[in-house]
Amino acid sequence: MSAPLKQVRYDQLGETVHHGSLSDGLPLALVPKQGFQKRFAVLTVGYGSLDNRFVPAGASAPRSLPEGIAHFLEHKLFEDEAGDVFDQFARVGASANAYTSANETAYHFTASQGFDECLRLLLDFVTDPYFTPEQIEKERKVIAQEIRMYDDDPDTQAQLNLMRALYHQHPVRIDTAGSLESIAQIDKSLLELCHRTFYQPQNMFLCISGDVDPEQVRAQLEDDLARRLAARGGGLPPTAIQRAEVAEPPEIAADRIEVHMPVALPKALVGYKGAPIADGPGRLQQTLNVYVALELLFGRSSRFYAEHYASNLIDPSFSYYYTASRGGYAYALLGGETPDPEALVAAAAAEVARAQSEGFDPQAVRRIRNKLWGSYLKGFNSVEQLASRETDAHFEGWSLSGYVEQLEALDADAVLGSLHELFVDERRAVSVVRPV
Repeated sequence: MSAPLKQVRYDQLGETVHHGSLSDGLPLALVPKQGFQKRFAVLTVGYGSLDNRFVPAGASAPRSLPEGIAHFLEHKLFEDEAGDVFDQFARVGASANAYTSANETAYHFTASQGFDECLRLLLDFVTDPYFTPEQIEKERKVIAQEIRMYDDDPDTQAQLNLMRALYHQHPVRIDTAGSLESIAQIDKSLLELCHRTFYQPQNMFLCISGDVDPEQVRAQLEDDLARRLAARGGGLPPTAIQRAEVAEPPEIAADRIEVHMPVALPKALVGYKGAPIADGPGRLQQTLNVYVALELLFGRSSRFYAEHYASNLIDPSFSYYYTASRGGYAYALLGGETPDPEALVAAAAAEVARAQSEGFDPQAVRRIRNKLWGSYLKGFNSVEQLASRETDAHFEGWSLSGYVEQLEALDADAVLGSLHELFVDERRAVSVVRPV
């Protein structure tokens, strides 16, 4: 039996999180929300599309697996001996889904009734895979159709091409779903290898939020774990996960990539390649700094947006984004539909140069900080957002209160410093989609 849960109170947020782990080593967090009708559970695996090169247990050299295998495995787990897992959730009135990102695969459900049954089902189908050659072939066709759809999507192609321009060989430049050629190589033995390597309790995290009794849920989880272990004849000893490092140079791979597709207006994306940032609060601080800079430069209330929206150089599709990942990459992008890609690229570069020269108004930085603080607080009214934030904190090495601490540390000098550090002309690339 695992130790009792440890209770952590975040007074500033008005939230209490119960942390612990099951006897097999699975870490978990439970966030009680008394009076809420919905309950949400998400089981996240520290395994994503970047992890297609690793050292298998018992081997001495890294092995490369087909691109898209993490996504393929996610799809394939939703079928067990009883049939379609989505149907099993639906029969008790629950809604289930999953996603694969660069660094993780997450399986989740929302339920207002039948929560205990859904929780058992979640742990069962994720930890006990059921593969048959016929089902694998069926899923291959489904994913192939998904890939073909994205091949025809100009937004997807614009972003993929930007990643290919920014990165020489980092797997972030590859589509999460892989390619038609790569998924053709996936078979039962490879899926089992990936599941055995990455779907270990210590590489997973379970978070539950809603009107629950934490100790009661933990006891149920232990009972279910004992049942699964008895059915398997015991658990497997944990093995170290050895991911192969990627030797990605700091320089971009290409200044520009252009393609022609059947679009009404051209699409232009501008990207800036940043340096990888170590796990922990420093990466969160950099993320907040860059977000504030982007909001001040290109947000809906900015001078840039007002001027260029009025001139029709941009439209409501214009957006911006920044990510700093534990997968060893960081980048910012901005852009959207525009009648003149060259003019948009030049205008964005000029706006960045102006801010780097003039700096930021401290009062404007505080305004964006307050906006972020309000948005963060609002998210605690959602069981889904709350669990997702706790999951992010677990994998990223910070805490819910750590976000608040980093927000309070924001100032105009730090935001300007991040702008100088990331937005460097030599590390800027452009992706354009033009009409046929």
